[in-house]
Amino acid sequence: MDIAEAGQVILRLAHGLAAAIWVGGGAYYLLAVRPSVRNAGDEQSRALAGAVQREFGEWASVATIVMVATGVILMFERLSGGQGTAVYVTLLVIKIVAAVAAFWMTGVLRPSRGIRGPRRTGKLDTAWLVLSLSIVAFLLGALLTTIYPAGLG
Repeated sequence: MDIAEAGQVILRLAHGLAAAIWVGGGAYYLLAVRPSVRNAGDEQSRALAGAVQREFGEWASVATIVMVATGVILMFERLSGGQGTAVYVTLLVIKIVAAVAAFWMTGVLRPSRGIRGPRRTGKLDTAWLVLSLSIVAFLLGALLTTIYPAGLG
């Protein structure tokens, strides 16, 4: 393995780890923190949930920067290597749209106005939509890697 291949491995690991933090943190918040706060119903629990959301918002911002930076590099590496078939590009575009929509809905790509995060609007709970879009992007990334392996080594 030469230096260029080692760099690709590091980029892929950083991209995957950042995506896992994003999806895992969102799932943890929705499946564990939020129901616990809802069941407790007291002010102390709500304050703790707000603190958890703010802290994770910082991690999510860093993860977003890492995902975007590594994703752009990996995309150009893959496309310049001649692997940009119509199926690859279509799946990649869907992945990018899902990820950008999730980033936008959480406020990571918008100027901050207080606590970041999806809000419940009427009957639509955007937090579940954000998690769903994130999972779609994550799964499409795994699918693209499986269909179009990097050919390292």
